[in-house]
Amino acid sequence: MIQTNALSFRYPGHRKTIFSSLTLSITPGYIYGLLGQNGVGKSTLFRLIAGINKPSEGSIQTLGYTPFDRNPEMLREIFLIPEDMTMPHVNILQYANLYGTFYPRFDWNELEQLLKKLDVPPDQKLSTMSLGQRKKAMIAFALACQTKILLMDEPTNGLDISSKRVFRDVLYRTRADDRLIIISTHQVRDLEQLIHAVIIVHEKSIILKDTVQNLLAHYHFGPISHGENPMYFEMAGDQKVGVLPLAPGDKEDTQIDLELLFNAAISGAFPYA
Repeated sequence: MIQTNALSFRYPGHRKTIFSSLTLSITPGYIYGLLGQNGVGKSTLFRLIAGINKPSEGSIQTLGYTPFDRNPEMLREIFLIPEDMTMPHVNILQYANLYGTFYPRFDWNELEQLLKKLDVPPDQKLSTMSLGQRKKAMIAFALACQTKILLMDEPTNGLDISSKRVFRDVLYRTRADDRLIIISTHQVRDLEQLIHAVIIVHEKSIILKDTVQNLLAHYHFGPISHGENPMYFEMAGDQKVGVLPLAPGDKEDTQIDLELLFNAAISGAFPYA
């Protein structure tokens, strides 16, 4: 569904390379968590996938199209929720009336139900909403568009605790075998019970791409006992925690710890080819 080959990118007029020879294949059927430190290019990768930016070198394919060509057949099947949004002076229903027509599977009933679940006032102008309310309104609209690819950049920024729970619930229900959802976030605790796979970006490259199921089948995440030899560890107060390879036949019953996974990955604990 998304394929990059030896992709490199730098913004015009800048010497800094954001990506270098990046090769990545992303398939549907998963909710991915895209993790990385500030400035590593998570938002840029979204813009390349959506065709807003053009690779400096190499290539990228989205749904079989070259994204920067902005083919209408591709654009109707992809939706990007950016981290920062400047919204027009219309309410969400007026917004949907204007832009929902571009998406062939747009569902008004789904939009109205999501607005209720997310507690978004349908009559309030988007431009007067708080950041959290604008995010919830656009999440509802994006899900109602039912595109094959949904890219979400820091979608939980500005959401309160109850809204985050509803967000996880409605997003989990949208998973389908022919659909791809990628969420970029620093708030990894918001994703641990939601995502099915992880992509970690570091120093111009992808350093880890794997499913949560496979990671839990091979590694323990959490407290480390005396005498154990973890591949990565850190101190959490007086407790030693880390990532420990499981012996053949062992089974991990705990949930994944995305913070430990991320810290282990950027330390070089996971060789990635």
